[in-house]
Amino acid sequence: MRTVAIEDLKPGMTLGYTIYSSDGRVLLRAGVVLNDNYINYLIRMKIPVVGVFDDSDYEKQPILKDVVNRKTRLAAVAQVKNVLLESQESGRLVIEPESLYGTVGELTDQLLSNRELIFNLVDLRSQDDYTFAHSVNVCVLSLMTGITMGYQKRALSILGVGALLHDLGKVKIPDSILNKPGPLTEAEFEIIKTHTVHGADMIRKAGNLDEIHALMALQHHENYDGSGYPFGLSRDRIEEYSQIVAIADRFDAITADRVYRKPYPPVEAFAMCEASANYFVKESVTRAFIYNIAAYPANTVVELNNGMVGVALVTPKGSSLYPKVKVYFDEKHSILSEPFELPLHETEGVYVVRVLESL
Repeated sequence: MRTVAIEDLKPGMTLGYTIYSSDGRVLLRAGVVLNDNYINYLIRMKIPVVGVFDDSDYEKQPILKDVVNRKTRLAAVAQVKNVLLESQESGRLVIEPESLYGTVGELTDQLLSNRELIFNLVDLRSQDDYTFAHSVNVCVLSLMTGITMGYQKRALSILGVGALLHDLGKVKIPDSILNKPGPLTEAEFEIIKTHTVHGADMIRKAGNLDEIHALMALQHHENYDGSGYPFGLSRDRIEEYSQIVAIADRFDAITADRVYRKPYPPVEAFAMCEASANYFVKESVTRAFIYNIAAYPANTVVELNNGMVGVALVTPKGSSLYPKVKVYFDEKHSILSEPFELPLHETEGVYVVRVLESL
């Protein structure tokens, strides 16, 4: 399977994943053979990318299990959407913290029950729901990082709620700037940067959340080396919670399809985060974060350094660059009569050299 931008879809391709709306409705089910009507429907629904097979043999492909179930994820997206839209309308944050803590608790319980699962990037959100789905993704990634760092449930609850609200201040930014299809002017970027201050102010004025939640909103664009904003804080002046949210926010943002740029492939986003230790966030946070990320998500077609070609299946935690691969072509690129599984994390000297569009 491969990920295809909506404008590159062709009739005859088979949909690899079921696509849902933010309120949980099924838009198109996995296995549907796309035609012009289906493609136009996805365009109208503003779905930016989909996973497809070039034939109808999708049943043979590995099933991708999310770290949290679809129902819980969609409920969290709907909750964040409600909070942010109400905040935008009223100009202030009106919230019952217990409801957010309940959502974070459910996400945490699922993550603790699925400790062996790694984060496989599958971005099927619509452009309209980007901000809300982004906040939930950042929450999930932050919780996974916190679990790896040994955070207990109380700390995870605080971290998760702050992650859900980290971009709250964007409700104060004009949509014309947030969704501008071209480069921002210097003045527009200065306006964007104020969302951190706005978010912190709204959380503080709500009066029923903790100061650490305000700091996560305020500091998630500060950099460990002092090059971030709004205050140019560095090193230990930036809360560890804020650093966790920062790297989760960056990874999810750069792998998303946006109106102003195409997404970075997962392996490139992984490399960027891995290289950020001690200048974007401290090394211990970086290591805990990338421990949970699959550089080659399930169903990615890969070529190995020995010339073999196959499809990534699963990636063990802590071995982000070394998935188990189902090999379909041998070293001379001849198709195998009997494909076999090759666990790269257990195979010395064999590794992925590039990602291919299809087998």
